[in-house]
Amino acid sequence: MPKQIKNIDTDTLNSMPITVILHNGEIIFYINKFGKNKFKLKTEKNYLLKDLINEADAQLITPVLNTVKSIERGLMCSISEFKKETLKSYSESVWFNDKKCIQTIIFNEGLNSESSDLLDIISTNSQDVIFHIDFSSVNKIKFISESSKKILGLSPKELYEDFRKLKQSIVPKDRPLFAITKQEYLKRKGDSKNAVIRVRQGLKKNKLIEIATNPVFNRDKALTGITGTIRDISSSVETETLLLETKNKFDLITNNANDIIAFFTYLPEPSYLYVSPNIKNVLGYQPEELLKQKTFFSDRLLSGHENFNHFVELLRTNQRKGIKKNVLFSFNMQNKAGESVWLENNLVPILNVKGKIDFYINILRDITEQKEAELELENQYINYRNLLDSSPVAYMIHHQGICLYLNQALLKVLKYKSKSDLLGKFVIDLFDGPDRKKALNRIKEIYTNKSTSDKLSNYNVRDKNGNLVEVEIRSVFIKFNNKDCVISIVDNISEKRQKEKEKVKAQVTALANIKLQKEIAERLEAEKSLREKTGHLSAVFESSTHLIWTVNRKFELTSFNQNFYKKIKDNFGVRIKLGTRVEDLLSSHKEKYINYWHPRYIETFSGKKIEFEKEDLIESKLYRKVFINPVYNNDQIDEISCMAYDITESKIYEQKLMNQSGKLSAIFDSSHHYIWTIDREGRLTSFNRNYYDLVTAIYNTKPFLGLMLNRGVLSNDKEYNDLLKFHYEKAFSGVANSFEIETRDKDFKNIYLEVFFNPIYQNNMVTEVSGIAHNITEKKLVQQRIEISLKEKEVLLKEVHHRVKNNMQVISSILNLQSSYVSDAYALSLLKESQNRIKTMAYIHESLYQNKSFTSVNFSEYVETLIKNIIQSYSHSADKIKMRFNIEPVILSLDSSIPAGLIINELVTNSIKHAFPGHKTGVITFNLSYKNNYVILVLKDNGTGFAPGIDFANSHSLGLQLVNTLIEQLGAKLRFKSQKDKGTEVSVSFKV
Repeated sequence: MPKQIKNIDTDTLNSMPITVILHNGEIIFYINKFGKNKFKLKTEKNYLLKDLINEADAQLITPVLNTVKSIERGLMCSISEFKKETLKSYSESVWFNDKKCIQTIIFNEGLNSESSDLLDIISTNSQDVIFHIDFSSVNKIKFISESSKKILGLSPKELYEDFRKLKQSIVPKDRPLFAITKQEYLKRKGDSKNAVIRVRQGLKKNKLIEIATNPVFNRDKALTGITGTIRDISSSVETETLLLETKNKFDLITNNANDIIAFFTYLPEPSYLYVSPNIKNVLGYQPEELLKQKTFFSDRLLSGHENFNHFVELLRTNQRKGIKKNVLFSFNMQNKAGESVWLENNLVPILNVKGKIDFYINILRDITEQKEAELELENQYINYRNLLDSSPVAYMIHHQGICLYLNQALLKVLKYKSKSDLLGKFVIDLFDGPDRKKALNRIKEIYTNKSTSDKLSNYNVRDKNGNLVEVEIRSVFIKFNNKDCVISIVDNISEKRQKEKEKVKAQVTALANIKLQKEIAERLEAEKSLREKTGHLSAVFESSTHLIWTVNRKFELTSFNQNFYKKIKDNFGVRIKLGTRVEDLLSSHKEKYINYWHPRYIETFSGKKIEFEKEDLIESKLYRKVFINPVYNNDQIDEISCMAYDITESKIYEQKLMNQSGKLSAIFDSSHHYIWTIDREGRLTSFNRNYYDLVTAIYNTKPFLGLMLNRGVLSNDKEYNDLLKFHYEKAFSGVANSFEIETRDKDFKNIYLEVFFNPIYQNNMVTEVSGIAHNITEKKLVQQRIEISLKEKEVLLKEVHHRVKNNMQVISSILNLQSSYVSDAYALSLLKESQNRIKTMAYIHESLYQNKSFTSVNFSEYVETLIKNIIQSYSHSADKIKMRFNIEPVILSLDSSIPAGLIINELVTNSIKHAFPGHKTGVITFNLSYKNNYVILVLKDNGTGFAPGIDFANSHSLGLQLVNTLIEQLGAKLRFKSQKDKGTEVSVSFKV
C-alpha cells in the first residue's frame, strides 16, 4: 500500500534543500519552497508537470512519466533537460489528502553529500530493485538498490562487478526476455521493456516478478542508458487469483441461489451498484434493467406504497447519519410476466475504511407462497370467527376467568349490546350468590386436570338488567392464542322453559275458535299496517333529498329513487331503467364510470361497508358523501345499497375554517409580541417566531414543540425561576395574572418583560396556559431616567422650600429682635402680628420639604399645629383659652394653603386679642370639613363679640382687610355672625 502523508508538515518540506513535488504524472498538487525558487514558479498558480520542461524536450519526458504512473515503490531514474539542466529524481507512490499520488524528489547530477545520503536511504529502504545501466561509455550498472539481495539473491557489489549477472539471475540463457546492453535494446526496440516472467533461483521455489525498463536520452536524443525496476509480484498475483476465484464462487452462489443479491447506495445519488444474475429467474428481468433504474422496485409496487416509502426514507437517513442498523421489510410487486410477487428485503450496511456506510447489500427473497399461505390462514381464521360469531350456540372463551372472546348468541342471553361490555371482565361477577364459589371451583378443577370432558352444570347468572337467568354450562380446557383457556358453552334453560310454557299455551289457545278468529283478525290488521308502513317507507324513499339506489352482483339497478334518476339524466343524458347497468347506457365517460364505481361495488360485495366523498362538476362544484352497504339475504350478499347526500355546504365551511386557521396562524406568527403555550407537564405546545428568538437569546437554547422547557443558562437563577413558577401555578389554578420580570440576554444586557398568563380551559378544566409578553426595556429605561430626574428635582425643590422657610424665619427673627427695642404696645402688637403671618407661611414651606409631595400639603395637620403655635405665641395658658378641634382630612395645593393659612391666622389672632379681655376665659372651636369639592373653615368663640354697627367686610383693621383680600384671592365666600357677649362665628368656604 502507498504510505500515508495525509497530515503533511509543509514547514518541514519547505525547509529541505531539494525539490519535492506531489503529482499524478500530469498535475502538480504541491511543490515546496526550494522547488518554486529553482523553477521560478509563482505560488498562486497551479502548474502541470510538463510546464517544468522545455518545449523541445517535452517528448523526452513521456516514457519517464509513464514509468512514474505505474510505480508502487521507489524508482531511481534520470529526467532529461529540466530547464536545460540534467537532473535526477526519485519517485514513490503515496497518499496525500485522500488522493493517491506520486512523490518525486529531484536533485542535481553532481550529487553532493546530502544527495548521496538520500540515495543510500532510497537504496536501503526500497522494497523493489531499482537499477540504472549506463550505455554512455561501457555497459555497466551505475546504480542498483540493496533490495537486489532479497529479490534476486545477488548483492549490489556482485552486480557492479559483472552486470550480466543481473540478466542471468532472472532468466535462462536460451530465453532472453529483456535487454541490458545498448545493442540488445536497440535490436529489440524496447519491445520487452515490461514483462511478467517466472524465475527459478537455485533450489528455491519459483517467483513471479515484474520488470519495467525505460530508455534514458541526452539532449541530442541519443540513447545513454536504461532505468528500471524489478518487483516480486508473487503475492499480488496470488491475491488476484484468490480474488478471481472468490468472484467466480460468488457468481456461482448468486446464479444458483434463490435470493436476489443487490448492492444499493443512496449517496451521493441513489443507484444500484450490482445485482446478481438470478434476478431473471426470480422476477424475469435482466440485471441491466435494474442497474439502469434507481426506482426499479417502487415503480412496480402493487400495494403498500406508503410503507415502502417509509423504509426508503429510513435507509436514506441511516446512511446520511451513519446509523449502522440492519433493516428488514417486505413488499408486493409485479414481475415481468405481470404476476404478483411478494419479496422480503433484508438490507445490511457495508462500511468503508472511514467507518461510514458505503452501500447496502440487499438480500431479496421470494416469499410469495409464504405470504399467500398467511393470507389464506388469516382468511380462514376470519371465516372461522365469523362462523362462530353467527352460531346460535352461546359460548365464551376465558383465561383464568378473564373473558377473551364471546359470540353474539351469548350477548343475547345476557342482554348486552356490545362485546366490549364483557371482554376483559371477570366472568365470575356474572354468577349469583352461592353459584360464584361453585363456578370458581369448576374453573380450578379444569385447570388442575386440564379436563376435556363436557361436564354439565346449572347456574344462576344475572343479565345486564340484573334479572336472574338460569343457564346450563359445559366447560372444557382448550388452547387459545397459545394460552391455557376454558371454553364454556351456555344454554339458556330459562328461555327453554319459557318457550315450553308458551308452546303449551299456544296449543291450548289453538283449541279455542274465538281466539283463533281473533288472531286471524289481528294478522289481517298487521298486514294492513305493514302495507301502510311499506307505503310510508316508499314515500320517504322518493321524497328524500338523498340519491338512493341498489345494484345486484351483475351491477344491474334493482331500485332507485327519482333523485338518482334525475342525477344520471343530468350528468350523462340517459334514462335509466330497473334491470339495466348504467355503464351500458353511456356512450362517453363509460370507462371512467366503470373504473370509479366497479371497484367499490366489488369491495362491498366482499362484505365491507365503505364510505367516501365524491366531487361532481355540473354548473358548479358539488360534494357528496357516499355510503355503500351490503344487503344480506340468508347470510348471502345478493345486493348492495348505495346512498349519497350533499355535503357541499359543510365542505365550503370546512375550507373557510382552514382559511381562517391559516389567517390566525399568520397573525400568531407575525405578532411583535412573544406568544407561547405550555401544558401541565411544562411542555411547549405552541410558540411564535418572536418567542423562539427570545428563548434563544436569554436561555441560550433552541425551543421546539414538546420540549420540557428548561431555562438554560438561567436554570440556576432561583429568584427568576420562583417568580415564573408562582405565576404559572396561579394561571393553572384558573386565575389570569400579569407581572413584570427582569433578565439578561446573551450579551448580559438587561431585558424587562411585561408578561400576561391566561388559563386555557378544556371540558371545564385548565389544560394549558397561554403566555403573552412584550419587551418594555425601552419603557423601563425611560421610566428610570424620569425617576432619576424627578429625584434630582425633588432635592432641588426641597432645597428651595427649605431656603424659603429659613429666609422667613430670618425675617421673623429680625422682627422678634426689633420688638425688643420697641416700647410702644401698639407697635409691639403690630410686630408680633407680622411675625405670626410670616411664621404661618414658613410652616407651609416646612411641611412641603418634609413631605414627599411638593405640590400639596396635609392641611389638616398644618392647621392644628398653626393654631397651637399662635396661642402659644400670645402666652395664653390652656386655663384661659381652650381649643376644640373638629378636623376632617383635607389635602390642599400650595396656592390654596398659604392664603387659607393666613386667613386662619388672622381669625384666631383676632379671637385671642379681642374675644376674651382681661381675665375672661373661654373656648375657641375650629371646624374643618370637605364636602362636594368645597373646603369649609368655621371658627367660633364664646367671647364678647363685636360691637354693634361694625361692618366686617369694610373694617379699617389691617387684619380684617387682609382677610377680605385673601377671600377674593381664593374666590371664597365669607359668612360673619356676632352677638354681644355671645361670641362670634366666621365661616369661609372655597372650591378646590
